[in-house]
Amino acid sequence: MLKTIAAVVTLSGALVATSVEAGTPITVEVTCPLTGARFNFETTASYSTWGRELDGLQMGSWTFPLAIPQCPDSRFPVLEDLTSEQLAAAAALVQTPGYQAIRGEASYYVLSYVTRELAMGDAIDPAWHLLQATWQVRDQPDLYRRYATELTASWEANASAFQTESPQDWMWIESYIANVERQAGRFDEASARLDRLEPLAAEDADLVERIGLTRRLIAHGDSRPFAPERDF
Repeated sequence: MLKTIAAVVTLSGALVATSVEAGTPITVEVTCPLTGARFNFETTASYSTWGRELDGLQMGSWTFPLAIPQCPDSRFPVLEDLTSEQLAAAAALVQTPGYQAIRGEASYYVLSYVTRELAMGDAIDPAWHLLQATWQVRDQPDLYRRYATELTASWEANASAFQTESPQDWMWIESYIANVERQAGRFDEASARLDRLEPLAAEDADLVERIGLTRRLIAHGDSRPFAPERDF
């Protein structure tokens, strides 16, 4: 997957996540890859984590998903190690009507759009970033439902190869997306996804438990986000 500046800065935090008790805020100077403009970005040097909610949102001592820096003028996400060809394509992309129409969306939605339009990173990156974007807009029901619809379409279009390459990760992301569907009020679609997933997940006790919990929430018409480690 592509790296943002935030991912690079917090890599050490991810590696020691189980031993650090609290996030450590820092301010770093970031350079926009398109213009060379420099600006300050607040992030963390380290953080601890203790699980994920049913839709995959990480729980820990910092705010998740991790904030990503965006160029002040274009809102283009600051990505690492872009080639000259990719930089040229990105500079052209931010001038297009399509990009201008989405530049004000949640930062991970913009990142998803960029990775899709410029064919950067892995095939599932746009869907993964859309999942992260749903975490950012949980308090905006209409926007959440739109992001959920786009997420499922992107995931279904690109996940088949990923399922073969990383079946365990694929199953967990399937469970996350089922919960996004549940949280969007699409209970029938969430149930159908779980029906397809459950036989494949039979040997993963943790995942089976989460699938059962998701089914109970669906049965009660419950669309709230849910954190097993915190609420169960």
